[in-house]
Amino acid sequence: MKHLIGAAGVGGAILLGFVLGLWVGDHNRKEPSSPDPAVVVDSVMAGFVAPVAPLDTTVAEAAQDTLPKVPEIAESTKKERAAGIEYLTTHNRWNRDEMEKIPSLQGLWDAVNHYDLETIRKYAEVMECPPLTAIVEGLEQSQKTGYYASKNDRNITLSTYIRRLQQ
Repeated sequence: MKHLIGAAGVGGAILLGFVLGLWVGDHNRKEPSSPDPAVVVDSVMAGFVAPVAPLDTTVAEAAQDTLPKVPEIAESTKKERAAGIEYLTTHNRWNRDEMEKIPSLQGLWDAVNHYDLETIRKYAEVMECPPLTAIVEGLEQSQKTGYYASKNDRNITLSTYIRRLQQ
């Protein structure tokens, strides 16, 4: 009997979460919403829970603002892009920490390490840099997946990376 009551409680909680998620999604889109969420919860959950007050989404929005943002490479300045191109063309060993300090290169090391062709292609379109062009061409032919560098390795040796793509 305890298990049955517990299962009903868990099922009710899941259903309540689903209904609240739908309501919050409607509320965030600023579209006219259908019935009052408290009424929907009452009708769906009759006998399981009491009416629920509207959810305060400001806390969730504030928490979302603290997440690290991936910079838009197209929004980088010419000076930032020039610094990025200089780094990429003058270094055979790309260090993740050094690249993350250059605004136009933030996220590129991870994309290269994960063989993420689409992301690398976006950087190559904006920066027009021979090493990036070579990587894009190599990835288009190799279909590599996984990781290039091990978890604790923060360096990618460009010449070895391109050679590996050609194998």
